[in-house]
Amino acid sequence: MTRTATLDPQTTAVINRLNHLAGQKPELAEPIAFYQAALPLLRQAQAGVEPFALPLETARNKLAAGIPLLLGEDLPLDPDRTRDLFSRLCRVVEEVGRPARSSKNGWGLFSRGQPDSAKLLQQAHNGNEAALRAAAAGQIRRAVEQKQLHLLPIWSALAVGDYFLIEQTTRDLKLEAELLRTLAQTSLKPALRAWAAGFKGKVDLNEWRRGQCPVCGSPAALAEIQGKEGARHLRCGMCGADWSYPRLKCAFCAHENYRSLGYLTVEGEEEKYSLQTCDACRHYLKVVVTFEPTPVDLLPVEDLATLHLDLIAAERGYSR
Repeated sequence: MTRTATLDPQTTAVINRLNHLAGQKPELAEPIAFYQAALPLLRQAQAGVEPFALPLETARNKLAAGIPLLLGEDLPLDPDRTRDLFSRLCRVVEEVGRPARSSKNGWGLFSRGQPDSAKLLQQAHNGNEAALRAAAAGQIRRAVEQKQLHLLPIWSALAVGDYFLIEQTTRDLKLEAELLRTLAQTSLKPALRAWAAGFKGKVDLNEWRRGQCPVCGSPAALAEIQGKEGARHLRCGMCGADWSYPRLKCAFCAHENYRSLGYLTVEGEEEKYSLQTCDACRHYLKVVVTFEPTPVDLLPVEDLATLHLDLIAAERGYSR
């Protein structure tokens, strides 16, 4: 059982939720163990992030022009601290992979909002997956420590969605591309979340009517039906931003024809979880009913708890 005595109450609450989920879904042991070990590192890193702010007029103008707040800005990212966090996350994967764990996991859930969890579940073939992933993480960490792999270009590529550079870099160095992308994205989350929190209460995001995040530009991770009014909000898995969005509109292609939009549910979960599907672009988005916005540290947990919905969507030909 995970020790939580020295952790802050918020971190302890998330880890307790993960422990409960592990009891319900033992096949998710590997990603749960990763997140339990990584969460204190991420929260500690976030506490040390240098603040960033925009003049309110600049922020309003960017949002009105459809430009995410952080896009194009000279952000005070500390490369040494972020690189150290990246190495620590690699070591977490190495540690988690030492004992044999189930291969049926959701590593993509910790990525930029483009998880391939259903694909990973379908491709998993035996209990050696965790050990192979641990070995791949060790190779990536050593490439960074030996200065064969430079993370600044990787982070810059992620910021603009240039996955080709990552694929090319990993191919040249014979590294695992998806794992590198996941770990690099995760290492950026503390800074993005700290900067997003700095805009809270100062910049109104509710006039934004786009599917990508108004703060960092990432795709929406999930939708929430919030409060008594049942207003629909989108949530960013990278920075945690929360913004309103029309119910009858696809978050990916902005399609608004109700004939093309549908919902998938599982019996017994209709009041809490569902999928909104779009037949125009064949994408889907998870929908969570909640009274209060989900704390940002719990967003990946909600994604893990609904991994079965990813499988249902994949079986019907939808993707994220």
